[in-house]
Amino acid sequence: MKAKTLTALLFSTLVAATSLTAIAGQDRGHHGPMPGAMMQLKGLDLTDTQKEQVKTLMEQARASMPAKADMQAQHEQLKTLIQAENFDEAAVRTVLQSQQSQRLEAEVSRSRLQHDIYQLLTAEQKAKLAEREQKREARMQE
Repeated sequence: MKAKTLTALLFSTLVAATSLTAIAGQDRGHHGPMPGAMMQLKGLDLTDTQKEQVKTLMEQARASMPAKADMQAQHEQLKTLIQAENFDEAAVRTVLQSQQSQRLEAEVSRSRLQHDIYQLLTAEQKAKLAEREQKREARMQE
């Protein structure tokens, strides 16, 4: 039971780190799509093969993420609707549903990436990651 709890905490940390990183850095600049995920892996002594596999997975995830221009266009569309003389609730709902759908797909993609990366880890690396998460949770409780 304890291992399942630690695994759940691990995933929640990875989700939080990558979600915040992805939201803050939608342009996916030189750091790639999820530097937070990579920071979680730091110190786990990944093999060269694991590093290459993680790099490949992250490149695939980057390719599937929505373009910044699309998100910016939706933001501008919403801004235009808000500033219009008459409020068009149906149009606003359509734009917001589209944004929500894109966010959902991005979160599913990030979760898939986290799962795939986690599967690359050895039992020892998973244990080390779980221990880190447990320590982080303990610090947050204080």
